[in-house]
Amino acid sequence: MTQDPEIIGPLTFVENADYPYPFAVAKPPRFWMEETSGALNAAVEVFMRSEDLSASQMELLKIYLRQYIERAVITDEADRRRLLGRLDKMRGVRDMERFAEDLSEVGVEPF
Repeated sequence: MTQDPEIIGPLTFVENADYPYPFAVAKPPRFWMEETSGALNAAVEVFMRSEDLSASQMELLKIYLRQYIERAVITDEADRRRLLGRLDKMRGVRDMERFAEDLSEVGVEPF
């Protein structure tokens, strides 16, 4: 079933059957591979290489992670509000790497 594109801030996501969310939720998180502008993909690639992120790339990753955390199924011991609050405090790739590790520990794998 194809859905209309979803716009989240400057990002446009289109459902991709190759990347289904594995849990039944009312509004599943969007995966970065579903974003159509290429800007998020470029930011994720820089992040994956542990290179310095530009301010605009950092903002795109924060927007992406915010929607993901808001929608994802997470473990009971995770504090979703605390995780969301950490987004605004991130300043660079090291902060983002630590955050991704912490997300992984509560069952969230956005990358």
